[in-house]
Amino acid sequence: QLLAIFIVEIKGKKCVITFNFLIFAAPTSADIVLLVDSSNSLGIKAFPSMKAFISKMINHLTATPNQYRIALAQYSDDLHVEFLLDTYKAKNAMLNHVKKNVVFKGGSVKTGNALRKVHGTYFKGPANGRDKERMLVILTSGASEDAVVEPAKILKSDGVKIIAMGIQDVSLQELQSMATLKFSYKFRTVRDLSMSSQNMTKIIQNVIQTDINDIKPTDKTASSDSVADVVFIVDEGVSKPKSEDIKTFLKNFLNHTVSFLDLKKNCTKIGLVTYSSEPHVLSLLSEETNETILQKIKDFSPREGKANTGAAINATRKNVFSVKFGSRKAQGIEQIAILITHRPSEDNVREAARDLRRAGVTVFTIGVENADNTQLTQIASHPQQQYVTKLTAFSDLPNQVETLQKKLLNQIQDKLFVQSERRELLKTGCMDTEEADIYVLIDGSTSISPVAYGDIQKFLKEVIKMFNIGQKKVRFGAVQYSHVKRLEFELDAYSKTKDLETAIDNMRQIYGDTYIGEALTFMQPLFKKAREETAGKVPCHLIVLTDGESHDSVKGPAERLRNEKVNIYAIGVKGANEAQLHEISGSKSRTFFVQEFDSLKNIKNEIVQGICSGEACKEMTADIMFLVDSSGSIGQENFLKMKTFMRELVNKSDISADRVQVGVVQFSGTTNEEFQLGRYSSKNDIFSAIDRMSLIGENTLTGGALTFVADYFKPPKGARPAVKKFLILITDGEAQDEVKVPAKALRDQGVVIYSVGVFNANKPQLQEISGKPELVFYVEEFDILKHIEDEIIFGICRPHEECKRIERLDVVFVIDGSGSIGLSQYQTMKDFMIALVKKSDVAPDRVQFGAVKYSDDPEMFFELNKYKTKSEIVEAIQNDVSKGGSTYTAKAIGYSEALFAQVRGSRKSEGVPQILIVITDGESHDAAQLGDTAKRLRDNGIIIYAVGIEGAKPEELLAMAGTKEKYYYVNTFEGLKNTSIAISEKICDDSKPECEIQADLVFLIDGSNTIHPDDFTRMKNFLKDVLEQIDYDDNVQIGIAQYSDTYKKEFSLSSFQNKSELNIQIQNIEQITGTSTLIGTALRKVREFFPPAGRRVTRNVQPVLLVVTDGDSHDDVAVPAENLRREGVHVYAIGVGNMNHPKLMQIAGVPERKYDVGDFNKLKSIKKRLVDGLSCFVDIVTGFDISSQKRDNRLFHGQYQLEAYLPHILKALTSLSTLSCNVGTKTQSSVAVYLNNTVTPMSSKFQFDSEKILNSLRNITIDKPSHLNENFLESLWKTFPSKADDQNRRKVLLVFSDGLDEDLEKLEQKSEELRKKGLDALITVVLEGASKFDELQYIEFGKGFDYMTQLTIGMSNIAEALSKYVVNVFFILFQGSRGLPGPTGEQGNKGCDGSKGPKRKNASYFKVINKCFYLLEKPECPVYPMELVFALDISQDVTSQLFERMREIVISVVNTTKIRDSNCPVGARVTVVAYNSNTRYLIRFSEFYNKNQLLDKLNNLAYERSSSERDIARAMRFVARNVFKRTRQGPNVRKVAVFFSNGPSADEFSINTAVLEYSAFDIVPVVIAFNDVPLLSRAFARPCSQWEAVGAVPGGPLYKLIFCLFADKCKPDEFCERRTSRSPLAYVDAAFILDSSQKMSRAEFENVKDFLSRVLDNFDISAQPEVSSTGDRVAVVSHASSGFKPRPGRSPVKKEFDFLTYTSRELMKGHIRQYVQQLKGATALGHAIQWTIDNVFLTAPRSRQHKAIIVISAGETSQWDKEILKKASLRAKCQGYALFVISLGHVYNNKELEELASIPLEHHLVQLGRVHKPELEYVVRFMKPFVHLLRRKLLCSWSFIVLP
Repeated sequence: QLLAIFIVEIKGKKCVITFNFLIFAAPTSADIVLLVDSSNSLGIKAFPSMKAFISKMINHLTATPNQYRIALAQYSDDLHVEFLLDTYKAKNAMLNHVKKNVVFKGGSVKTGNALRKVHGTYFKGPANGRDKERMLVILTSGASEDAVVEPAKILKSDGVKIIAMGIQDVSLQELQSMATLKFSYKFRTVRDLSMSSQNMTKIIQNVIQTDINDIKPTDKTASSDSVADVVFIVDEGVSKPKSEDIKTFLKNFLNHTVSFLDLKKNCTKIGLVTYSSEPHVLSLLSEETNETILQKIKDFSPREGKANTGAAINATRKNVFSVKFGSRKAQGIEQIAILITHRPSEDNVREAARDLRRAGVTVFTIGVENADNTQLTQIASHPQQQYVTKLTAFSDLPNQVETLQKKLLNQIQDKLFVQSERRELLKTGCMDTEEADIYVLIDGSTSISPVAYGDIQKFLKEVIKMFNIGQKKVRFGAVQYSHVKRLEFELDAYSKTKDLETAIDNMRQIYGDTYIGEALTFMQPLFKKAREETAGKVPCHLIVLTDGESHDSVKGPAERLRNEKVNIYAIGVKGANEAQLHEISGSKSRTFFVQEFDSLKNIKNEIVQGICSGEACKEMTADIMFLVDSSGSIGQENFLKMKTFMRELVNKSDISADRVQVGVVQFSGTTNEEFQLGRYSSKNDIFSAIDRMSLIGENTLTGGALTFVADYFKPPKGARPAVKKFLILITDGEAQDEVKVPAKALRDQGVVIYSVGVFNANKPQLQEISGKPELVFYVEEFDILKHIEDEIIFGICRPHEECKRIERLDVVFVIDGSGSIGLSQYQTMKDFMIALVKKSDVAPDRVQFGAVKYSDDPEMFFELNKYKTKSEIVEAIQNDVSKGGSTYTAKAIGYSEALFAQVRGSRKSEGVPQILIVITDGESHDAAQLGDTAKRLRDNGIIIYAVGIEGAKPEELLAMAGTKEKYYYVNTFEGLKNTSIAISEKICDDSKPECEIQADLVFLIDGSNTIHPDDFTRMKNFLKDVLEQIDYDDNVQIGIAQYSDTYKKEFSLSSFQNKSELNIQIQNIEQITGTSTLIGTALRKVREFFPPAGRRVTRNVQPVLLVVTDGDSHDDVAVPAENLRREGVHVYAIGVGNMNHPKLMQIAGVPERKYDVGDFNKLKSIKKRLVDGLSCFVDIVTGFDISSQKRDNRLFHGQYQLEAYLPHILKALTSLSTLSCNVGTKTQSSVAVYLNNTVTPMSSKFQFDSEKILNSLRNITIDKPSHLNENFLESLWKTFPSKADDQNRRKVLLVFSDGLDEDLEKLEQKSEELRKKGLDALITVVLEGASKFDELQYIEFGKGFDYMTQLTIGMSNIAEALSKYVVNVFFILFQGSRGLPGPTGEQGNKGCDGSKGPKRKNASYFKVINKCFYLLEKPECPVYPMELVFALDISQDVTSQLFERMREIVISVVNTTKIRDSNCPVGARVTVVAYNSNTRYLIRFSEFYNKNQLLDKLNNLAYERSSSERDIARAMRFVARNVFKRTRQGPNVRKVAVFFSNGPSADEFSINTAVLEYSAFDIVPVVIAFNDVPLLSRAFARPCSQWEAVGAVPGGPLYKLIFCLFADKCKPDEFCERRTSRSPLAYVDAAFILDSSQKMSRAEFENVKDFLSRVLDNFDISAQPEVSSTGDRVAVVSHASSGFKPRPGRSPVKKEFDFLTYTSRELMKGHIRQYVQQLKGATALGHAIQWTIDNVFLTAPRSRQHKAIIVISAGETSQWDKEILKKASLRAKCQGYALFVISLGHVYNNKELEELASIPLEHHLVQLGRVHKPELEYVVRFMKPFVHLLRRKLLCSWSFIVLP
C-alpha cells in the first residue's frame, strides 16, 4: 500500500489531497508441475538424460528456498504421478525421488490425455487470486496421438501458464499450440535440452512476469504465410497386410499438415485426390472448412489397384485446379500440389505433370518405399532438392510434417513478394553489363513439340528483358539447328528489346535430327565477326539449348569456341545427355538440366546471373562480416558444412585490402571474435582461420550477438568508410532473446544483413533481422547452402539501391582545375565523376555527358554529343590533368550554358532533364556574379548541383544550387566518395526514362483516416512524380478517384490540356478520410473510367489502373479486381506499410504488378518500374503475279505504282498499331514474300522489318513470268509453317496480280480448299495493266463487309485499306459473336411418297417368359412388361393445387394399368420420385406388388413446400442411372419415364445430353408441362415426335398417352400415329475411322465389325451417291498398315470403301463382313484423319450439308502421330466436321480423347471399358439420336404434352 499526499492551490487556498494506492505486484513465486514424456518415442536410452535434466532443473529452481513448489509426473499412454506440490519441501528429497523412483514407462505419446489428467490432479479450478503463479512445464519427444489444443486451452483458461519443450520428432507447431505466448522451445536432442537447464530459472521468471490478461486472442485471419490453394494427391493403392499401418501414417500426416494450414474463405483452401487404378476427388478447393477436410481424411481408406499416377495428375488439373471448382489462380494465389506415392506409376507421368506445372501449379513430390526417383523428379517442380522428398518407410512420414509446412510457407512467401524482388535486383544488377555479345543456339529438332518450342521462345524473351539492349551495349543473335542450321538474326540486327522479342516470336521451328557439334562449328565465324567488330573488348557468351543427345561429337567444336574466349552455357532438357552438356560448357557451374521445357523459367535467373556476374563483380568492394551460430543444436557435421559455405563465399570474392575484407564472429550463449575485418588479406589465411573455428555448443542468443557485431563495422575494428557493409548471419535455431532492435540499429548504420537459416530457425525472426524478405534464405538443410552462394555473392557485388541506374539525362560537369588542387585530390575528383558516369546508362538516346574545366578561364573539355559510350567518357576523364590558376566559378557557369544547346547535343526540346554539376574546392574570385549567373541557368530549366570541398564557401554553394537539398559540402576530398552516392540518388530522381506508352491511366488512391495528412500529401507528390516520367499528350489520359468507406471521382480522363493543369488539380485534391477501407467497392465503381473491351478494341491504348493503399481492405477485392483484368485493364497494386500481401496480389493478379514499400517516403523508389503485355500473331504471305514480265527484268519493271506504294504497304502491315487481337494483348504481324521465278533463289522467311523486306526485293532479277493458278496459290500456302502451334497465329495471303491465269472455277475450288486448311483470308490487289481483274474477287475471302470492294494498286489509301482488312480478320476470329437468329423460312415442297410396306398377317402372341405361359388374344394394358417411372415437380413455384393435380394424373394412369403382382413379368411396375434441384424416391419398384396398396400410397402423398429451383436434366440423369439401374431386361420390356414440369429448367444443352442417354438406354421419356414456356418447349419439343393435342379431357393428350404407350407396337393404331410437319432432311457424309491395330484381340475386332454393321442402320444410305444430293453417304477406313511410318507417298490407311463405292446399306455390311481385316499395325489416328479429309471428303462430289468423322479407338495413338493428331482434329473442327469418338478398352489417354472429340464432350465421346457386345449395343442406341441431332439439330424421341 502506498500513501501519497499532494498539496495544491485552488483560488488562493492551499488544499491537501491524500491518495491511497493499492499496488499489486506480480508474484515472484510459483507452483510448478513438471510433466515429462516417458514414451517409446523418447526411448529407454535417452531416458537417463531426461532424468538428468529434471535433476538439474530442480537444483536451479530450489536455489532460493520457499520460492517455488515443485511437482513431477510422467506420461505416455496414461499419466503417472510421481509427487504432488506439497509432497516435498526440501531439494534433496525431490532429487532422491527422481534418482530412485522415476523409471522408464514406455508406451505411446498421448499428450492430450496427460494434459487433461494434470489439470484434474494438480490444477483443480481457477487460481482465485492466489499470490503464487501456476505453471506447467511439459517435456515431450514426439507428435501426440491425440488432440492437445483443447486440453491446453482449458488449462490456460484456468490461469495455468504452460512452457512447452520438445525434442526429436515433435513439431514446433504442436509445441506452440500448447504453450503460453512465445514460451515454446524445440531441441534436436536430449543433450541439447539438458544444456538449456541453466536458462530455466530465467525463462520461468519471464513467464511469471507475463500478464496473460494482456494476451488478447487474435482472430486467425489470413496472413501472407498461409494463403494458397493446396491439393494433396495421395496414392491409396496398398496391399491388405500393410493397409492399416499405412492408413494410420497417412492420415496422421495429412491431419497434422492440414491442421497447420489456415482453412478459411480468403486464406488457404485444401483439395484432396486419392488414386489407384482411377482417381477419386474427395475434396474440392471450393470446400471452406477445416472440419470437412479433416472428416474426409478420417474417412479415407486405402484400396488395392494399379498406380495410375498420370491419370490422377490429369484429373487434379482438370477437376480440382479449376476456377469452376474453387481455384484462385486468376487472383494470383499460389497453386500447390503435393503428391504422395510409394510405388512406380504404371502410366505416363511426364506429360501429365508438365501440363499441371504449365497450368501454374507448383508440384511437391513425397516418395515412400518403392517410389521411382526418376518419376518423382519428372513430376516435381524445379529444382528437385527443393521439391522432391524421398523416404524409406511410411513411419518416416510424421517427421516430415514440420518440414513440409515450412516448405509450403517458403513457397507461398516466395511467390508473394520474394521472387519478383529478387528478379528486380538481378535485373538492375545486370545493368552493369555494359557490353556483351550473346548468341543463343536453339534446338529446333522434331523431338521438340510446338508447345515446348513456345516455352523456349518465352524463356529467351525473359532472358533478353534482363539486359540493357543496344548496339554499343548488350547484343543478341540467334541460330536454330537440327541437322540443318539457320541463322535467325545476327548480333547487329536489332537494337531494341521489343524488336528482339518480336524476332524471337517470329522464329519458326525447322524440325529434323540433333547435330550440336555441327551447330557449334557454325557459330565460330559468327563470333569471329563479333570480335572483329568490337576489337575483342566485349565478352562473348553462347547459350545452347537442347532436348536430346547429339548425333555428332560436341567436344572439339565446344573447346575451339571456349579457346576463343566464348563462355558457353549448356541447357539440357529431358532427353539431353548430361555428359555432352558438360563437354559443351566445360564447367559444372555453366551446365543446367531440367526435366521439361516449362522449367526453363526456373533457371533463367541462374543463367542471367552467370552472364552478369563478370561485370557486376569486376570491381567488387565490400566489408563482409560472418555471424555464425555455434549453438549446441548445430552439431559437428553441420558446423563443418557452415564452414565450407563460408569458405566458398570467400573463394568467390576478390579478397584484398582495397577490395573485399572479411571478418568472422561466432555466437551461442556467448559471443566470440574469430577475426576482424582486414586481419587477413589473402584467401588462404582466411581459410585457415575458418578451419580453426570450434563449436561453442550452448544456447542461441542472436540478439546479443547482433549488438556485439555492430562494433565490427567501425574503423577501429577494421571497417572502411564509404565501403558497402554486409553481415551474413548463419543460424539453425530460434533466437532466445530480442533481435528486432539490435538488427534495426545495424541496418540504420547502412549494414545490409543477409540471414541464412535452416528449417529449425525461426523465419519471421530472420525477416525481422534482415528487414527485407528477399535478403532471407531459408533452406531445408545445410547441404542446400551451396545452391545460394552465387545469389548472395551477386547481391554483395550489386547491393540493392533505390536508384540503380541513371536513365535519361544531359549532364555537364564544371570542374575546378585551379592550382589549389593537388594531383591526388584532382584524381579523387575524377573518381567522383567516373562513379557517376558508371552508374549511368550512357548512349545518345539515354544519358549524355559533357564537361567544362576552369580556373582563371573556362575551356571546353567535351561536348554532350562527343562521346557515345561509357568507356570513351571514362577514358577522357582519366587522361585529364588540372589547369592551375585561380578560381572563377561564375564565369565557368556562364560559359557552360553554351553546352545546353541542341547543336552540342542537348535534348532539352525532347523533354530530357538538363543537369549541371559544379565541383570546386575554394572561394570564387567572381562570387558577386555567381548568384545571378546561376539563377539565369536555373530559370532556363537547368538543375544545378554544387559540390564544395575544404575551402569552398557554403553560401556560394547555396547561391549556385538555389536550395539546400542541391548542394553538398565535405571537409576532405576523401568525403567525395560518399557524396557521389548521395548525388547519384538525387539525379536519379531527376532522370526521366523514355516512356512511349499509350494508356488510359487511372489512379485509385486511399483517402481513409489511417493515412496521416502529411502522408496523403506525399502520395499526391508520388502521383506527380509518376506523371513526370510520362509524356502527357494525346497518347496518355489521366484520371483519379479516391476511396475510403466511400468513393469519389476526382476527375475524368482527358479533363486537362497539359501537365501543369493536371499537377495543380492533383495538389488541390482533399483527403476524404473515412473509418474503413473498402477497396473492393472502389474497384467496382472505378470501372466507370474504362469502357468495355469490345468498345475500345480499335484503339491501341492500354487501360491501366494504379491502386495505392496503406491498409487491409474490409471487403472482398478478388472478384472486382478479376473483372477489371478480364476487361483488359492492367491493375497495379501499391501497398504502403504493414500490408496484407495476399490481398495486394488479388488486386494485381501477378507478382510483377504488386509493390510494397515501408512508408510513404519510399514511394518514389518504385515509380520507374513498368510491365509489358502479351502478344498474338498474324502471318502475311505476299505473292506477285506479273505475267507480263520477262527474263532479266527487275521485280518492279513496268509496275511503277507497285514500287511507289509497296514501302507504305509493308510498313503498314508490319506495324498494325491499331490492332488488338484480344483483351489485354498486343499484336505482332510479320510478312514473308514468296517468289519462285527469280534468277537467284530468294528466302521466304517471315520478317517484321519492312525496310529489310524492301531491300531484299529492290535488286532481284526475274527469271520468268509468274501466273496466278492453282500451283501458285498452293506455293504461297506452303510458305506458312507446315507444323506449328497455330493457336494464336492467323494466316493471310496477299496477292498482287495482273489477272487470273487459269479457269475461275478451279481457282475458286483452290481458294475454298485453302480456307478449309486454315487460311484466314485471301486478299488481292490489282496491278497496272491487269486483265480479267473483275474475277479476282471470286477467289477472295476474309475481307469482312467490304468483300465487294476490289483493291487496286493506284488507290491513294491502299496501305490503310489493307491494314483494315487484316484488322477485320481479327475482329471476325477474336471479337465476332453469333448474331440473333433470323426469321423462319418458308416451308419446302412435299417430298415423294414412300413405297408401301408388306402386309402383316394376323397372329396370336404365344410367349414363355420365366416359366410363365401366356396366350394373349385380348392383351391387357400394358401389352408388354413395363417399368414406369413418374417424376413429380416439387420446385419452388409448385403450389399445393398443382401437386394435387400431378398426383391425380398418376393415380388416373395407375387405375387404368395392370400392376405387376408376382415375379411373372406381366404388367407394370411403378416408381415415383420427386425432384427440384435434387431427386429423391417417394415409391420404389420393389415396395408394392398390389395395386390397392400402391393406390393407397399414392393417395397419401403429401405436398411439401420447397425453396429449390427446378433441374429436370439432373432428374432425368438420376432416373436413368439409378432408378432404371436394376430393372428387368428383355427385348419386349418397355421403360417409360414421365416427367411433370411447371416451368423453365436448366440449360437446353444438359437436356439434350440426357436425351442421348435415354435413347442409348432405350428409355421412352414423356414430359407433361403445365405451362407453355418457350425455353422449355425449345428444349423438349421435337417436331418429329410431338402429339398435337392439348387438354385433359377424354380423347385428349392423357388418354392418348396411356393408350399409345401401353399399346401393341406390332399392331400400330392410327390413333397413335404422330402428325408432324417434317422439315426437309439435311443429309450426312460420315466416315468411320477404325482402329485396326494390335491393341485389340481378334475376338474383340470381330465384335467391333458387328457393331459397325449395326450402326449403319441409323443412316439413310443414298441410292445414287455420285449424282444425287439425297441420302446419307458412308465411308470406312482402317489404320494403320503394318510397318507404317510417316513418309511421303505412303498411305497411313486402308480404304475399305468411300462415299461413292456402295449404293445400299446391305452392300456395305457385306463388305465389312467379308473384307475388313485387322491390319495389326501401329496406331496413326492423326495421319488417318488427315488422309480421310483430303482423300475421302474433299474428293467426293456433291458434299452433304453435314460432315461427321466417327473414330473407333482402341487406345492412345503413336508418339510420332500425336502432333499430327492435334493438328488434324483442330483442322477438322475448324472446317465444320463433327468428331464423334468411341473409345474401347481400359488403356487410353484421357487428354487425347477430350482434345480429339467435338464439344460438348457428352454428345461426342463415349468411353467403354470392354470391347463387349452389351456395351457396343449401348453405343448403337446412342448413335441413333446422335445422327438425328447431327442431321436436323433435333431429336425425335420425346413425347411432350402441354396441359392447361
